[in-house]
Amino acid sequence: MRFLRWLLVPVLVGGSAAMAADWKNLQVLPKTISKDELRTLMKAQSKALGVECDGCHEVPDMASDKNQNKVIARKMMLMEKEINEKWIKSMIKDADKHPVTCGTCHQGHESPPAFVAPPPKS
Repeated sequence: MRFLRWLLVPVLVGGSAAMAADWKNLQVLPKTISKDELRTLMKAQSKALGVECDGCHEVPDMASDKNQNKVIARKMMLMEKEINEKWIKSMIKDADKHPVTCGTCHQGHESPPAFVAPPPKS
């Protein structure tokens, strides 16, 4: 089970209509996303979560919603988008260069690892 990384928000809200595919069941990503953009996004999410496609999808029917992780992934994509647009954008000068992604928390693990505070500076 490996799949899911929160790539940059521009990929979530952008897309190339000229190269868009005939997608089935896209609910969060733009319907205009190209195959290359979607492939890049899915590979990044997979790496960020340390999972493969079957971590969220019912392979080979990628449009299926049978895998509950896909539902969770959609919610997390929306959460990431909200964090970046509502909070990061208003607090960081070059917010587009410093987005929150799924890798921010997951760091290559299916479940985010526990935070371990660094030792105090002496």
